Amino acid sequence: MVDKIKVIIAVILSSMSLLLMASSLYTTVGGYKNFFKGVESIPADKYLQAKVIVNDDFELTAYLALTNEQQAKGLSVKDYLKENEGMLFVYKQPTRQGFWMKDMKFPIDIIWLDNNGTVVHIEHNLQPCIISFAFICPSYIPDKDSLYVLETVAGFSKKHDVKVGTNIGFQLIR
Repeated sequence: MVDKIKVIIAVILSSMSLLLMASSLYTTVGGYKNFFKGVESIPADKYLQAKVIVNDDFELTAYLALTNEQQAKGLSVKDYLKENEGMLFVYKQPTRQGFWMKDMKFPIDIIWLDNNGTVVHIEHNLQPCIISFAFICPSYIPDKDSLYVLETVAGFSKKHDVKVGTNIGFQLIR
């Protein structure tokens, strides 16, 4: 019995180290500071905004996560999100960027978009990870590369008929 416990502990510890390495990689990928022409470096506590148009009939305002720090924190800095709000992550090049719900305070939908703004993957109604150990929080990774990722309130994608293949437009709010 003691040997089985030792094996279980060894497996858990090796899994923890792999997850910690993956989470540090997560925070260093991306960081595209010049998404829109004329946008220079942006302080981590200042968010530019974009107008996001879904199915030509619904508009929301999205905070732009452009820097590594903004992308690592995501919506965990918010206590709630209105239906007409979101966060748009912009990456320097297409990637299969994973997300987790660590430190989140409310459920969300995550929508991955290619370089043309076409939806390539959606995760619906993701619940906050309330476990105090970050390595236990699951990661959500798309099955295709994306250049943009839009986080919205939970249920948004179903309510507004957003599905793989939907085109979403956005422009900088100045």
